[in-house]
Amino acid sequence: MVGASNSPTRIGGTVFANLLRAFPGDVHPVHPKDQVVQGRPAFRTVGELPEPVDLAVIAVPAAAVVDVVAECAARGVGGATIITSGFAEAGPEGRALQDRLTQVSRETGIRVIGPNCIGYMNAHDGVMANFMVTVDEPLPRPGPVALVSQSGGFGSYITNKAVLAGLRLGWFVSTGNEADVNVTGVLRHLVERPEVGVLLSFMETLRDPEVFIDTARRAAELDKPLILLKAGRSEEAARAALSHTASIVGSAQVLDAVCRQYGVFVASTMEELLDLGTIFQNGRRARGNRVIVMTSSGGAGVLLADEAGQAGLSVPVLPEEEQQALIADMPVPFYGSAANPVDTTAQTTAMPGAYRKVLFSVARSASADLVSAVTWARPGPANDAIVEMYQSTDKPVAILSTAWSEQFQQAGVPTYTDPRRAMIALAALVRQSGRRPPGSARFTADAERARAARELIAAADGQTTLLESTGKSILARYGVPVTREEMAADVDGAVAAAERIGGPVVLKVMSYQLPHKSDAGAIRLGLHGQDAVREAYQDMLAEVSVRAPEAVVEGVLVQRMAPARLELTCGMRRDPVFGPMVAVGLGGVLVEVLSEAVLLRPPFDAGTATEALGELLGGRLVTGRRGLAEDERAVTARVMVALGELALELDEVSEVDVNPLRVAGGAVLAADALIVVRHG
Repeated sequence: MVGASNSPTRIGGTVFANLLRAFPGDVHPVHPKDQVVQGRPAFRTVGELPEPVDLAVIAVPAAAVVDVVAECAARGVGGATIITSGFAEAGPEGRALQDRLTQVSRETGIRVIGPNCIGYMNAHDGVMANFMVTVDEPLPRPGPVALVSQSGGFGSYITNKAVLAGLRLGWFVSTGNEADVNVTGVLRHLVERPEVGVLLSFMETLRDPEVFIDTARRAAELDKPLILLKAGRSEEAARAALSHTASIVGSAQVLDAVCRQYGVFVASTMEELLDLGTIFQNGRRARGNRVIVMTSSGGAGVLLADEAGQAGLSVPVLPEEEQQALIADMPVPFYGSAANPVDTTAQTTAMPGAYRKVLFSVARSASADLVSAVTWARPGPANDAIVEMYQSTDKPVAILSTAWSEQFQQAGVPTYTDPRRAMIALAALVRQSGRRPPGSARFTADAERARAARELIAAADGQTTLLESTGKSILARYGVPVTREEMAADVDGAVAAAERIGGPVVLKVMSYQLPHKSDAGAIRLGLHGQDAVREAYQDMLAEVSVRAPEAVVEGVLVQRMAPARLELTCGMRRDPVFGPMVAVGLGGVLVEVLSEAVLLRPPFDAGTATEALGELLGGRLVTGRRGLAEDERAVTARVMVALGELALELDEVSEVDVNPLRVAGGAVLAADALIVVRHG
């Protein structure tokens, strides 16, 4: 440790004391003056060390850090954990210092955690390179849970809460400013560690999104739950995160969508992060979503049953024969219920033998995939029976208790102090139990298709918003079904085009100055016959000349009117962190009223897109009487895939809006399209 101190009140003293009491190997202090630090002979510089070491922990003034790291690299040190602050979070000078630190790491190959962090803990191998635990506190007992936090201080707060809640933390890593190693890189390393079964993470910003997604895929393959608590979800919080870590913050909605797509749990609160860690840490899985609730308080049972239903769990009425078997174990006379919730009443709690019999019968029930019981956090036969029941079954269990219980924590019994938290945790475990690894869609760029699309973009002569007609021509090359249409240069051309197209038609003014045509009266709908088309054409151009005199008319699009039982919208935007995202939702006038959409990150296949459609409106878009038929879902899914492929092939396309997608009779047609490109 560079900056090791004899003073117990200094960070260098606390960290060095933690290293000494936990690590079974050699620990060397480096100090410019003191010859002995906490009983160990000190070296004046890293270069004087008798041999290369695995890790250097650095707690010296910021101005000296870069030189120390360079010296460590020259001496063959494997990696450095930098506690020191005063880098990018401290302004331009600190940013320049951090840039130098990153450069040294990249040039020499030494890996760096920090700066501006509180260090890390690997309890399995006795590495306590941190000051989150003071010397007078016991060392955490190693377990399967790993916690990775960008924030050091809050990470320490979560860690202490986790230990109090009974989580068995084997790893804690704070990454700080992430000059080299970041949260995603640490998660990618830890997911492969055999001793790690659950990954918890708190972050303010997410770097290396491809590594994050790769980690999520790997976690799903290994059946290791990955739970994320993300700060910076609101604009105000995002600004705070930006000033704290000097890094890019992407959309919280996009992050949620990516996590959903790749099987990552997003915790809405710190308590939920710990609750999910608690239910997952013992590695149990559920065979279904049926929960039996056992309580001596009818009110608590009703609350648990209510929260179970809200969380998507089933609280089935037990079969009559099971109810009768339970009643036979109850005291006589019996005034409770054996239906589910199983209300034993207080009289059974006072009869340990009866309580134990009923509890074990509930756990063994063929109707139970999950078990929940209510108890008081005090020693006694009832809690002894709960521990024994938990250790005798492989079914997931969530106990509702008045407080955390040392007895339950020692036995690993998942304990919650609120009914909602208990049921949300069980519901998450059910989702993990039935989750399939995310699809691994592969994408190969089509150079000829991209070339043709770029020729159409080039024809727009530097315009950033393409004409609808150009946009649809591009979309058609990607397999998006578009309405039949023609461009007309004058009224006679429009009449002739309408005759060729047939049926009711739409007229739209094509102008680069009118991306939103209806605002300037540049659209006419449902036209039949030559006279109607001629009159509408002239009236429309006259209105545009008044309402948008600056608009240069490139022509008029004559488009066949597409029938619609339902209107959808499909689009693409680029997130600053995750890149292109494809969205689908209700279209037409409802897109802003309901504001409901699902998002996917390409590449993805039609199966993934179809599953995403099933999430809209709580599933009613595909199950409702007037919802999407199977063939309509298939076409809509292909449109989503097409927009994803377009985004991957054409980097210059920053935005696509296909609204509406008109759905009727098995057909899905793009009736309007807006494509925005960036040049240079």
